[in-house]
Amino acid sequence: MATIAKISGTNSAHAAISYAQGKGRDKLKNHTLEWLETNGIDTSNINGRAVVSSGTNGIMPNMASTQMKTTRLAFNQDKQRNQALRIIQSFDRSELDPTKPADWQTANDIGQRLAAELYPDYQAAIYTHLDGDNHVLHNHIIISKVNLKTGNKLRQQRGEAVKTARAKNDEIAQEMGWHILEAPKESVNYAEQTFEEKTGFSWRKAIRTHIDEAMNNPAVTNWEQFTAALQVHQITPNLRGKNVTFVINTKDGEHRVRGNKLGTDYEKETLINGLERKLEFNERHEQTIEQSNTEINQGTANSQQRQRTVNSRESKITAFSHQIEQFTNQLRTTIDRFKQLGQQLQTTARRVTEFIKSKTHPQLNTPTQPQNKQTVPAESETKPDRKPTKEFDLNTDKSPEELIAIFKNFNQKIDQENAQKEHEKELANKQAQAAKDRQNKKLVAKRIREREKEQQNHGMGGPTR
Repeated sequence: MATIAKISGTNSAHAAISYAQGKGRDKLKNHTLEWLETNGIDTSNINGRAVVSSGTNGIMPNMASTQMKTTRLAFNQDKQRNQALRIIQSFDRSELDPTKPADWQTANDIGQRLAAELYPDYQAAIYTHLDGDNHVLHNHIIISKVNLKTGNKLRQQRGEAVKTARAKNDEIAQEMGWHILEAPKESVNYAEQTFEEKTGFSWRKAIRTHIDEAMNNPAVTNWEQFTAALQVHQITPNLRGKNVTFVINTKDGEHRVRGNKLGTDYEKETLINGLERKLEFNERHEQTIEQSNTEINQGTANSQQRQRTVNSRESKITAFSHQIEQFTNQLRTTIDRFKQLGQQLQTTARRVTEFIKSKTHPQLNTPTQPQNKQTVPAESETKPDRKPTKEFDLNTDKSPEELIAIFKNFNQKIDQENAQKEHEKELANKQAQAAKDRQNKKLVAKRIREREKEQQNHGMGGPTR
């Protein structure tokens, strides 16, 4: 005996899973824990609203939100709205006893089979609850809408989804020998039905429509905002204990109805939990946006810094290129100068060689004279060749490099002799100046003595005659 109580889409798979897990502020209520303990059930291992949980296609219930998000990211579906399908599957107490943990597991197994057979290519997480006024066992089945094989999003009309799910649920119930439990129907009294037939207007449908609009509005995240959104349409929600009553003003007067009479989606607890999940989702969304903005700003700053670094390097490269160009020009100039110097050295070597040859072999430059047989032999023929000087102890077979070295040595000696002469000249000048100074001193001393002598003679009355 099982039924599909509700099927709906949800924009946030994470919010639906968080509520189904029932941790944090959605945890199991104290009165339910007390009821379990009264029935002799150990509650120390119950950590949340779900008393049993499971999954299909590799889903681990405690990581279902992360796993489904990973799948959406892999197929580029994470930004899509309506991320999951939520199925509420209820069981009659005559078949499954909420005071027996074994029946908890049976309820969860049935929900797992339902999800696997309805959506074999989609990830699903199944959470079994027993809270509520009557503590009826029921499953929250969260189906990810991303196909694991194709990556496409599940597209299914709500009526078609409900019809298919109820057919599969009834099939499982028949296999287990349970009788089929009819789905809960929305109660419509005779007066409302008559008024709708006459006017074509249903105030209950109007209340449901405007409640749906408010709950689907991302800006409505608390009861005050929810109330304000309904009052625009002449609807006022009044909280009374565990229930909520909606009052609507129409042309034919004022009408009242409890939320549980409109359906499970319009009960107080369902509405409050939905608002809290929206608030949580909005907060996470804002945090994500803020984090994204921070990352974008940081990325922009890094990009600007990289651009500044690139510009700085380009400037340095440009300056270095100019330096290389200048160095290249200087190197070319230096090479040209070395070429010129090499030519000058070659010319100097040639001239030195010619000079040395003219000094060591003067007869090579003397015109040949005709000789008489009776003429006395020339000195060059009777005497050996004149030996070269010490400075120019050369042979004509020396290389130009050797000749240049000898020539440089000769120039150094000449420079030394000139320096010695300059030194001797400077010393002689100093000696002459010193002699001149001594002579001047002698003249000055002589004049002083003569003047003193004249003064003495003048004091004695002049010279004696």
